Parts: sequence; structure tokens; C-alpha cells
Amino acid sequence: MVDEITGLFSRKAFFDLLGKKSNDNREIIIVIFDIDDFKFVNLSYGYDVGDSILKACGNRIKEVFQTYFSEIFIARTDSNEFSIALFDDIPLIRIKEIFYKHINRMLFKKRNELIAITVSAGTSKGKHPLEVFSKAENSLFLAKESGKNTIFIDEKSRIRDFQKMKDIRKKLIEAIRDNSVKPYFQPIVSLRTGEIFGYEVLARIFYKNELLKGDYVFSIADTFSLTPEIDKQLFLKAIKYLNKEYKLFFNISMKYFVKELNNIFQIAKTYSINLENITLEITESQKLIQEEVAKSIFRMFKEFHVGIAVDDFGAGYSNFVYLKKFPVDVLKVDGDFIKNAKKDVKDLAIVKSIVDIGRIFRIRTLAEFIEDEETYRIMKDIGVSLGQGWFIGKPAPEPQKVKINLS
Repeated sequence: MVDEITGLFSRKAFFDLLGKKSNDNREIIIVIFDIDDFKFVNLSYGYDVGDSILKACGNRIKEVFQTYFSEIFIARTDSNEFSIALFDDIPLIRIKEIFYKHINRMLFKKRNELIAITVSAGTSKGKHPLEVFSKAENSLFLAKESGKNTIFIDEKSRIRDFQKMKDIRKKLIEAIRDNSVKPYFQPIVSLRTGEIFGYEVLARIFYKNELLKGDYVFSIADTFSLTPEIDKQLFLKAIKYLNKEYKLFFNISMKYFVKELNNIFQIAKTYSINLENITLEITESQKLIQEEVAKSIFRMFKEFHVGIAVDDFGAGYSNFVYLKKFPVDVLKVDGDFIKNAKKDVKDLAIVKSIVDIGRIFRIRTLAEFIEDEETYRIMKDIGVSLGQGWFIGKPAPEPQKVKINLS
């Protein structure tokens, strides 16, 4: 039972699934997406274009959720509505983050014209699928009533989520008190030589013997102002691995930018650390602090020979204008483009354009999510400077020597 226009499952297939899951006694999350004012797309561009937008929008939602979750079921459940059922045990705040990062606004090129659409969504979770769907529909209605282009979470689900957030917050606080933040090192290599360039230092947080995993754990840490202390422990434990032969990359939160930097410089002063082999990653998809303050801080970076990398480049607010304002050393291309580059010429073209801009500005480019040899070769061939991903090496408790030799 497939929808003819989008190739996704039909409304009947979706409700058949909900019926089958009714006796599982397993928690289900349902998210319903609705394209805002879609009738104007049909009126302005015609139904053929409208149908192609529907198909592209549905596929985009599917690709995004398949990237983040292990088990999903997506269907077109109304004229311009898509519904997803998923079974991962996550708080709904994670759905909200993904919605605002990837889905709430989309841009499509049709007939040499860019068409922008916005999306509204409602979500709920529970153990009774049909009831969950009804609550998600109510949440979608509230999102539409509030002005569209937003997502609403069912109130009872929100309360359960808040309890889960409090539980994770408690575990995070105890982990910090127990000094249980540990650094893991993922190798970064020169794609040209295959040799080690550096390592991204990633936080692994342990509560007793439990690894607190999932992006939402770090989101909760950010919400409750725990990120600076986590990063401070991470930095203190990682600096013993500083080596002139490679660089260490550290992520810093833009929300706590000044506090993060103060911690780093205080540690450097206390332990007489030379910072020239450290690169700090800032995320382009997060809004930066006041521009003039940022410029003065970045000038200070350069005085201490600290490298600056822009993470998720191409995904955020500022795009290429960013490069004119700040002394950037490395552009980490947004992983969505890398993962799809071998099968999508548009994503490959975007990566090539970032490489070209990098050459003009004399900035290295770094491809994340290199998961196989084919992607490695593609990135190398188009001139990406550096690479990172499971094909190159997984995160490990200590820096592992890596040399990529392609036959």
C-alpha cells in the first residue's frame, strides 16, 4: 500500500501498522508534519510542481529521521501531511531539535526557481498508538493555530519528558561530581597522504557504569548549564595527550562561549600549556554572540596560535559570509552533504563549492562522516583536505595511530 505521488506508505498502511502495534505494550512516538499553505504552491506553480514538492518534502523528512533513528515508519497520511512512527526511547525535545535544524524550512529548485516552504508539526508518545496519533493531531492543530512553522508537543508527553530530563540531569550532575567525564579521540587524517593530522576530542559521560549516550544528553546538559563543567573536565584529561605531531580539536558551546574560553585559558596558564596544537570548533548552525565581541575573542585566539574550525559548515545561519568576518582555519563540511555525496550530485556540488571557497580563502576543508572507501576517494578527488569518520577510525580512549593506504 504505497502512495502514488510520493512513493511513501499510504494512510491505510500507516493505520494498519498502528493497529498491529496496539497490543505490543511498547512506547511509540508519532510525529505529524503538515506543509503550511500548500494550496498556494499548487495555485502558483501548478499541480505537477506541487506533486514534485510533496515527493521531495516527504523524502527529505524520511532521510532526516533515518539518519537519527534506527526504526521508523513514514507515510503520507493526508493531502499535504506526513506522519512518522518511531520506536526509539528518546525525549520529545529531541524531535523538536531535529525539526528546527532540518525540517521547519525547506528550499526546492523547480523550473529554475527557488520555492521556499515552511512546515508545522505535532508530536506525542505513549503505549496506545491510535490515542498517540490523536494527541499528535491535536498538537499539530495547536501549532497551526499559533501561527504555523513550529512544532507542538502533547502536554502529557511533555510532563513525562520533563521527568526524564530531570533524571538525566541528576545523572549528569553526579557524573560531573565523580569526575566521570572521559575523553575519546577520533582520528582526522590528511586525505592526500592518509596520515594523521589530529583528533577530535569527544566527551563520554559515565554515571556509575552507565554510559549516558544520545545527542539529547548533551542538549539537556546545555539546558541546565552543565556544559562548561563537562568540557572543563574533558579538556583537563585530554591535554596530557598534546603532541607536536598532531592537533587536538575541541568543541565549544556557543551558548557558554566566554565561560568556555575562560576555562581553557585558565587551564593553559595553570599548566603552562602551549595552545598552538589546539583547534577549537564552533558550530555554524548556532547563532554567535555579539559580533564585535566575537571578533576580539578570535583575535585573541590568533595571538595564542589557537586554531579555529567551523563545524557543520553549510547548515546554519551565516554560510559563506562567516568567512569574511572571522579568521577561520578549518571548515568542517556539514555531514549531511558528505553522506549523500556519492549518490546525490547536488550534495556533491555543494561540497565542491565549499572546497573552492576554502582554496580562495586558504582554509582547509574537512569531510566528516566518511563511512566507506568510496566516499573517501570522492572527497580526496575533489580536493577536500582532511577526513574523519568510521572508515578512518572510531573514537577510542586514547589517540590511535592511523595510516590510510588505498590500493
